[in-house]
Amino acid sequence: MIAGQRNSDLTEGIIWKVLIIFTLPILVGNFFQHLYTTADAVIVGRFTGKEGLAAIDSIFSLLRLPVNLFSGLSAGSSILISQLYGAKKYHDLSKTMHTALVLTFIVGTFLSVIGVLSAPALLGMMGVPSDIFNATLIYARIYFGGMLISLFYNIAAGILRAMGNAQTPFYALVVSSGINVILDIVFIGVFKWGIGGAAFATVLAQLCSASILFITLSKKSSLCPLYVSKFKVYGTVVAAITKLGIPIGLQSILFPAANMIIQARVNATGTENIAAWALCGKLDFLIWILLEAMVTSVSTFVAQNYGAKKYDRVSTGVRTGLLMSVVIIGILSAILYLWCVPLGKLFISAEDYGILTTAERLMHLMAPFYTVFVFSEVLSAAMYGIGETFKPMIITMLGICVCRILWIWCVVPRYPSIEVIVWAFPVSWSLTTVAFIVAYLRLRRNI
Repeated sequence: MIAGQRNSDLTEGIIWKVLIIFTLPILVGNFFQHLYTTADAVIVGRFTGKEGLAAIDSIFSLLRLPVNLFSGLSAGSSILISQLYGAKKYHDLSKTMHTALVLTFIVGTFLSVIGVLSAPALLGMMGVPSDIFNATLIYARIYFGGMLISLFYNIAAGILRAMGNAQTPFYALVVSSGINVILDIVFIGVFKWGIGGAAFATVLAQLCSASILFITLSKKSSLCPLYVSKFKVYGTVVAAITKLGIPIGLQSILFPAANMIIQARVNATGTENIAAWALCGKLDFLIWILLEAMVTSVSTFVAQNYGAKKYDRVSTGVRTGLLMSVVIIGILSAILYLWCVPLGKLFISAEDYGILTTAERLMHLMAPFYTVFVFSEVLSAAMYGIGETFKPMIITMLGICVCRILWIWCVVPRYPSIEVIVWAFPVSWSLTTVAFIVAYLRLRRNI
C-alpha cells in the first residue's frame, strides 16, 4: 500500500470486516446517487402532481438503457483494474485507466447525440400517454444531453472503487446530491420549470460529482495519476476490456430492454397505474441500492483476490457477501410489505392518495421475492470478478429478457391486469436465480 492513499487491499484482513468497511461508503454513496431520482420524484410529485411523477417513470427504463449499455465498458475496466491491483501490476493498471477514459468520451458522446435525436420516436415506442408526452420529451432530451457527464462519473467511480477507494465517490455524491436537491427546489418550485427543471438539476449535480473524481484521479500523489500524454487507446487493453465488457453490457441492457416492454404494457393501463407503479419504484429503492453496493463489493473483492491467486478467500468472500445481503434485504422486504402505505404517503400529495391501494397490492406481490433475486445478483458479481462474463449474459438473456417477453406476450393478454403484468418480475427472478446457483457451483469447482 502506498502511503497517503485511501486505496484498500481486499486481499488481506478478516473477510466480513473487509466487506463491511468497503461496502458501507458504496451503499451510502448509492443512496445519495438514488437521491437524485428520489428528490425529483418527491419535489415533482409535490409541485406537478401525479402527472409529473408518471412522466418521469414512464421512461425510466428507457433512460437507463444507454447507461446500462455503457456499464459493460465500465465493469470490464473495473474487473481488469481490480485484478491488476491485486496482482500489483501498476504499469498495466495505468494503461487500462487511460484507455477506459478515452473510450468513455467516444461512447458517451455517441450515446448523448443519438439519445437527443431519437427521443420523440423512443417515447412513441414506449407508448407514453399524450397528456404527459410533451413534458416527458423535455425531460428525456435534457437527460440524454447530459449523459456524457453521467458516464464519466460512472467510469471514474469504477476506477477508484476497483483500487479499493470507495470513500471518494461517496464524498462526491454527498456534495452533488445536496446540490441536486437545492436546484430541484429552485428550478421546479421557484422557477416553475416542471420536470425539465428536475432533469437540468440532475445534470448539473452529476457534473459536480464527476469533477471531484477527476481531480482526485489527477493528483500526482495518487497510485496511478492521470497524464494528458497517456490519454490514448492501447490495443491490448481495448481487447481485454471488450472481451469482458461486451457480455456485461449486453446483460445490463437486457434488464431495461425487458422492463421497457413491461413499462409499455403498464403505460397502456393509464396514468393512475403508471403513478402507482412509479411509487413502488420509489419505495423499493433501498433494496436496489443495497444490491448495487454488494454487487460492486463482491465483484471487486473477488477480482482482487483472484488476481492475487487467493482462491479459498474468493469462495469464502462470496458466501459471506451472500449471507449479508440475504439478511438485510429480508429485513427491508418485510418493512415494505407491512408499511408500504404510510411510506408511500411521503412521496405524493393528499389528493393523490387514491393510487396507494394499487401500490399496496403490487408491493405485497413483489416484496416476498426480493431475497430470491439476491442470489442472482451476488453470484453474477462473483462470476464477473473471476472474469467469466459470457455465461451470466446467457443466463440473464434467457431468465430475464426472454421470460418477461414471453410473459407479456402469452400470459398478460389472457389475464389483463396490472397485477398480472407485474408478476413478470417474481417469475423471472426465480428462474434466473436457479440458473445462477447451478452455474456458479460449476465454475467454483474449476477454480
